[in-house]
Amino acid sequence: MRALFLPVTALLLFHYGDAARILGLFPHTGKSHQMVFEPLLRTLAERGHHLTVVSFFPLKNPPENYTDVSLEGIAAVGVETIDLAWFEAPKGFLKLTGVSTIIQVLNAFAPLNEMAVNVCSKLVSWPPLNEILRNEYDVVLVENFNSDCMLGLMHIYGMKAPIVALSSTGLMPWSAERIGVTENPSYMPVLTSTIINPYSFLERLQNTFLSYYYRVWFKYAVQVKEQEIIEKHFGRKIVDLNELGKNTSLMLVNLIHSLNGARPLLPGLVEVGGMHLDETVKPIPHYIEKFLNESEHGVILLSFGSLIKTSTIPKHKEEMIIRVLSKFKQRVIWKYEDSEEEGTLVGNVLKVRWIPQYELLKHKKVLAFIGHGGLLGMTEAVSVGKPMLVVPFYGDQPTNAAAAVSIGFAKKISYADFTDESLFEAIQSVLSAEMRLNARLVSKMWHDRQSKPLDTAVYWVERVIRWGHKDPLHSPARDLNFIQLSLLDVGAAFAVIIILLVLILKAFASLILRVIKVSLHVKEKKH
Repeated sequence: MRALFLPVTALLLFHYGDAARILGLFPHTGKSHQMVFEPLLRTLAERGHHLTVVSFFPLKNPPENYTDVSLEGIAAVGVETIDLAWFEAPKGFLKLTGVSTIIQVLNAFAPLNEMAVNVCSKLVSWPPLNEILRNEYDVVLVENFNSDCMLGLMHIYGMKAPIVALSSTGLMPWSAERIGVTENPSYMPVLTSTIINPYSFLERLQNTFLSYYYRVWFKYAVQVKEQEIIEKHFGRKIVDLNELGKNTSLMLVNLIHSLNGARPLLPGLVEVGGMHLDETVKPIPHYIEKFLNESEHGVILLSFGSLIKTSTIPKHKEEMIIRVLSKFKQRVIWKYEDSEEEGTLVGNVLKVRWIPQYELLKHKKVLAFIGHGGLLGMTEAVSVGKPMLVVPFYGDQPTNAAAAVSIGFAKKISYADFTDESLFEAIQSVLSAEMRLNARLVSKMWHDRQSKPLDTAVYWVERVIRWGHKDPLHSPARDLNFIQLSLLDVGAAFAVIIILLVLILKAFASLILRVIKVSLHVKEKKH
């Protein structure tokens, strides 16, 4: 009887996981972020779960058991919104926040707080979201990035479902502690750093300062303001958003150690770098396919992603890039928004409005990739073993670039340092046989896992659905404050004990000396 009971129980648990009610909350306006999550959401729906997803980017052709709740219209979405002229002005972003300066790192997250607070101010009074939050769910998937507004709203409506945090980037400086990972700045670089291994004193000093600075910044620039918005709208106090963040049951992060470097992990912190990759074969536009196949010496792909509008590049910079690229025998495909319908050919460079980036990177004719160091594009390049020239601009891009350079997969060059000579040498290095061979080796390591990243993500989400709060995946460090975690109280206790021992020993020694003096004095009197 017992032998029959266990399989039946397991079957029921599995069935329960397959029929879960899942809520997805994605309040960030960046399209590239949502591209990481979409395959997981779609796969969960295909496995029988019932999904309700709140985001700025509704799915095209969603499964039958998938309900989209669109945030379109609440705020402008992040597609081709960054003007490269910002990085050119004498007193512009580049001069104030050059990649080699501390100011650049301090301001790395500056635009994120306004985005978060603006969206939060709209969400609190948005009827479709309020209605959805009144329902019950088995698990809630929440993007972990620049906002905790959704956590506050969940608290307002008394939602008790376990929370799975999804990160499309590396860990934000305020994220690891939510699952109980203790980040040690002596060797773990912050997300925006250009330092991969902060070993020198000055590097560790900078890394430590930034590690705590970002946490303080997030608390007062985002969390406090979002909490004020929620409390003002609903007319009641809520639990501190930082504490609500500690209710996270699982965190899926878009990293893998073979590319991004090794770091301490817990059962509740799972690396799923590459889960957005779609291996289904998709057609390449015929004019691009023709350009590829007619290239005798291969093709270089150039794209700065979905946020940067490449066509805003200053004319002198564009002419320099074209001039340098013309010196190579390879052809070039450049994602350039202001081009003709079927591309604009300038010498050996084909400018196109839109590119099927991953499909092109998989193409045998594409030899190398020039990109901005966004984690999605870099992951795509690593997965197919194509070397990169990285031109980082903001956010985690300097960190990603430094990681890629450290493993010999890429070359990095600053946009500010573009010259004919530096750009030519960098591209030449990336096209070298040594770099191309190393990119293939890195790709093999990247693929060498127990399971595919999307399968890993699905498994862990369903595990949380099956066991919920009964199976804690975080460490006890999550519930300790800074003083306890750093053992400052223990250190203080030891210090007090040592001081007391010293005082006691000193007093005892003084007493012994007095006794000796008295004894000597008595002996002198007798004589």
